[in-house]
Amino acid sequence: MTGKTSRCITITLGIILAGSSVGMCATPITLRDLAESALLTHEEIARTESDIRRAEARIRLARSVLMPTLELNGTTTWYGDEATLALSPTESFVIRPSNDWGWSADIQQTLFSGLRPWRARNVALLQRDQALLERTTTANNLVLDVAAAFLRATADTQGVEVATSNLEQIESQLNVANRRFEVGETAAADVARWRAERAAAYQRLVVSEGDAAKSLRYLERLTDAGPIEKLAPLRDVPAPEGTDEELVEQALNARLEVTILENQLQAAGLMIKIEKGGWLPEVTARAQYYSQKAEFPSQDWTSVALTATVPIWDGGRTSARVAEAREDLRQVEFLGREIFRGIANQVDAAAIGHRAAVAADEAAEERVEAAREAYRQVERAYRVGENSATDLLTTTTEQIDAETAAIIAGAQREYQAIALRHAIGISPLPDLDPIAILAAPTASEE
Repeated sequence: MTGKTSRCITITLGIILAGSSVGMCATPITLRDLAESALLTHEEIARTESDIRRAEARIRLARSVLMPTLELNGTTTWYGDEATLALSPTESFVIRPSNDWGWSADIQQTLFSGLRPWRARNVALLQRDQALLERTTTANNLVLDVAAAFLRATADTQGVEVATSNLEQIESQLNVANRRFEVGETAAADVARWRAERAAAYQRLVVSEGDAAKSLRYLERLTDAGPIEKLAPLRDVPAPEGTDEELVEQALNARLEVTILENQLQAAGLMIKIEKGGWLPEVTARAQYYSQKAEFPSQDWTSVALTATVPIWDGGRTSARVAEAREDLRQVEFLGREIFRGIANQVDAAAIGHRAAVAADEAAEERVEAAREAYRQVERAYRVGENSATDLLTTTTEQIDAETAAIIAGAQREYQAIALRHAIGISPLPDLDPIAILAAPTASEE
C-alpha cells in the first residue's frame, strides 16, 4: 500500500513538473521576432536576392566587354597526298604535307565602339542599385503583411478570452436562475433563455477558437517561425506627426520608389545613347601569332591588324532601336507621374485611416466602460427582481459586442500607425531595421 502511494505521488509530481516546464517554455513571441524570421525565410526576399545576383552578373558581363579577348586556335588536316614543288629533277619542296596542322594565338581589343560598352556598364550598375532598392521595398511590404497578420491573430486570441469570460459569466447567471427557479422566484422561461444564451455563448467560443487557430497558422506559415503558442502584446507604435501635406512631402523625399524611378530614368536615357552608338564607327585592334607544320610560305609569323568599320546603311535597324528606346523613356516618365500620384494617395489614405482608427479606439473604450457599468446596474436590479432576464441578456450582449469592438479597434489603431509609417517611407516598426537584418547573413557568409 505504501509503495503504490509513493508511486502515485511520484507520477503526480512528474506531471506537475512537466506541466510547469511546458508553461515556462511558452515564451511570448514578439512582432519583431516574427518579422525578422519572415525576412530571413520568405521566398519574396529570396527572389529579390536572386535579382541582385543577376544584376551583379550583368555588371561583370558589361565589364568583360571592355577587356581584350585572348584565343588559342588549332587545326589539323589530312590530305590524300602531299603537294610538292619540283625545283630540279633531284630536288623538290613540300608545299602542303599530307598531314598538316597549325595553331594561332589571337588577341583582340575594341578601341572604340561609340561608348556603348561603357554605357552598358553604367546601365548594369543602375540595375544593380535598383535591385537593392527593390529588395528593401519588398522587405518593408513583407513587414507590413506580417504586422497585419500578427494583429489579426492577437485580436482573435483576445476574442477567445472575451468569449471564454462571457461563457463563464452566462453559466454563472444560469446557476443563479436555476436556484431562483427552485425557490419559485423566477419562471421556467427565464431559465430556458439562459440555457439558450449559454449555447450561443459556447458557439461564439468555438468560432473564436477556430478563428484564432486559423490566424496563428497563417502567421506561422507566413513567417516560417514554427509553432506559435503565445503572442506578446504590441506596444503603442508611434505614428508620424505632421499635416497631410507635410507627410506627403516627406514620403516623396524618402520613399524608395522615387529613387528607383530616378535610376530607371537614367538607365532609359543611357539606352538611347547606346542605340545611337550604332551610327558611330568601330575600331578594333588584333594581333596574331601563327605556327604551322608546312614550311610554305613560312612555318610561323606574327601579324597586327587595325580594323575600322564605318556603318553606312543598316536598313533602318538603328533608327528603329533609337525610336523604341525613346518610347521606353517616355513610358518611364509616365510611370513617374503614376508613382507620385499613388504615393500621395497612399499617404492621404493612411493618415486619414489612422485618425479614424484613433477616434474609433477611443469611442470603443468609452463604449466598453458604459456597457460594463450598464451590466452591473442591470445585474443588481435583476437579483432583487426589478429587471427581467431579457434585460440582463440584452446588457450582456451589449457588453460582448463592446469588448469585441474594442479589441478590433485597438488592433486597427496599431495597424494604421504601422501603415502610416510605411506610407511615408520609414521602417514600419520602430525597433526593426530590415536593411540591417538582410545584410547580416551576407556579412556572416563573407
